[in-house]
Amino acid sequence: MSTFADASTAAHVEAAIAAYAQALDADRVDDVAALFWPDGVAEIAGVGTFEGDEAIRAGYAGFAPARPQLHLVGNTVVTAAAEDEAVAVSNLAFFQRGESGWAVQLVGRYDDVLCRRDGEWRFQRRVTTFLP
Repeated sequence: MSTFADASTAAHVEAAIAAYAQALDADRVDDVAALFWPDGVAEIAGVGTFEGDEAIRAGYAGFAPARPQLHLVGNTVVTAAAEDEAVAVSNLAFFQRGESGWAVQLVGRYDDVLCRRDGEWRFQRRVTTFLP
């Protein structure tokens, strides 16, 4: 694996990461699940590990937003890449809107492994951790 991704790979990785945040904030659980391969894994610190398509869908169904929310993801770096696999890390800030406006609820990071199959990039593994 190379330590740097080519521009095309980086663009596909960043697009998947952004699509995840948009779908999560809009409570589109099926779209979130579709961003993972059927044998993918989503691990969320303090919540659980969801393995496989149905477990991922069921796990994310429990996150229905009670209030407007926004996941801001940035500083994404593809730390390693091969022809059909990329490893990336991103920072995360999660906001919710309450009576006094928008407020940061938590910060954390995503550690991702994405794989390309039949020309399509999806998450193979996403690990979400939160900073104290």
